[in-house]
Amino acid sequence: MRSGWLLLLVVGCGFAPQNAASDATAGSDADAAVMTDGAGMDVRDDDGARRKPITIHASTGNQTDFPVWIDLADAEIAARARADGADIFFTAANGMPLDYELQRWAPGAPRLQAWVRVPTLAHTDLTIYVEYGDLAKATPPNAAGVFRSNFVAVWHLDDTLASTTIADTTGTHPGTATALAPTAQVPAKLGGGVAFDGGGTAQIAFTNPLTGNTPHTISAWVNQAQTTHTSSIVMMGTGGTDQSRFLYGHYGSGTAIGVGQYNDDWSSAEDIEGAGWVLLHWVHEGNNKKTHVYRDGVEIANSPHMLSSAPATAGTTGLIGNAPAPSYGAANGMDGMIDELRIATVVRDAAWIATEYANQNTPNTFYSVGAEQPVP
Repeated sequence: MRSGWLLLLVVGCGFAPQNAASDATAGSDADAAVMTDGAGMDVRDDDGARRKPITIHASTGNQTDFPVWIDLADAEIAARARADGADIFFTAANGMPLDYELQRWAPGAPRLQAWVRVPTLAHTDLTIYVEYGDLAKATPPNAAGVFRSNFVAVWHLDDTLASTTIADTTGTHPGTATALAPTAQVPAKLGGGVAFDGGGTAQIAFTNPLTGNTPHTISAWVNQAQTTHTSSIVMMGTGGTDQSRFLYGHYGSGTAIGVGQYNDDWSSAEDIEGAGWVLLHWVHEGNNKKTHVYRDGVEIANSPHMLSSAPATAGTTGLIGNAPAPSYGAANGMDGMIDELRIATVVRDAAWIATEYANQNTPNTFYSVGAEQPVP
């Protein structure tokens, strides 16, 4: 060890979900051994950069610009990477950097969670690399670049709720929280999520990105509590006929998922109450009036369904966790938890949806991680 360096032991205090603004400091409570020079700069006494291969197993279809969820508990990365994670990045097999978003880095756990844009997934295995240990070589994150494939809003919902701002990874549709205290930030399927109490005042407002008959794919991880009232996951638009779009985890007096447009809706008969975390996809094809619902990567019974009219979505209102009276009926507050809510202006096919579920539900079987190696 060089003279003048001080060995510090930072003791971990556990992980609290981080929002996009705080990801860079997510590892500051880590219990990794970190050396500093006299100026306090984090340095490592090592012999160069390292990397690990991540082999993504054959996909169910060819996917372009696919955001892959990486979730690693890896002591070797924690032992060599910086405590702030600034030297961690991802590359293709040929060494070219990939767009990534570092969602969580807690070396004391150890835990690395990130989104990485893979340009092409296919029917054969594909290897990418996580690199670390050389700050000078690292490329900075590009969260918006990860979600370039027709996404108009991506809310990870990891926000601490210490403020009212809810981050949108695309940078275009941030939300504003109302009646959501920090205690509403809870452990969820992919990091943190938001718990809604069903009371009808808690909500996250955003500017509606959908207009007219634009097609969409809306997806979210939902943990729907057993309830007796309509439970809104997300709604957009006004109260005029067919001028809104909504996705409900519990609809009306039954137990079904509800989707549709104001005055033109579908109670799907699919029950998710008390089922734990479920990944929902609602695909609306737009002008042809065809709508689909998928549960955990599989299209549900009686889907697709034909609505009676094409959407005519209007207005700027968008709400997560609520659809307030009078336009949408009384007591529509979400009763349960939501994580990783996304809106895309494209019709995702069944292969994309199945691949998303396989990756996010069981990442340790979606890919395998090889042994640490020097960077060539």
